Amino acid sequence: MAQVAQIEDSVLNAQIVPGTTSIHIFQDEDYSKAFIIIVNQRLYKGKENDKMQQAAVRTGQMLARVLGPDMTVSQATLVVSLNDPNEDKVPADGISTDMKIDSLKKVFYPAK
Repeated sequence: MAQVAQIEDSVLNAQIVPGTTSIHIFQDEDYSKAFIIIVNQRLYKGKENDKMQQAAVRTGQMLARVLGPDMTVSQATLVVSLNDPNEDKVPADGISTDMKIDSLKKVFYPAK
């Protein structure tokens, strides 16, 4: 739970994704997939797809640092929404972007 709090705090307070007003995280049953769902009007309504990908990669970098080299997450998705009901599923209005966590793991924690 400490890692979840650290991730949430990083996104909201460290301005990893500026303009985020709400966040929640959930994983699948075997913890291999993670979803970080944020409410961010500016990203959601923006037409710049590259900004969404940049936010996803920055969030993925933070996730890789927090979880460390032994992380079980092999796929991570940033979901931007206008209305997050805080359920363990992607909101109906969610826009999903891959965080490239598999590539980030290789960069942060190369095999020895």
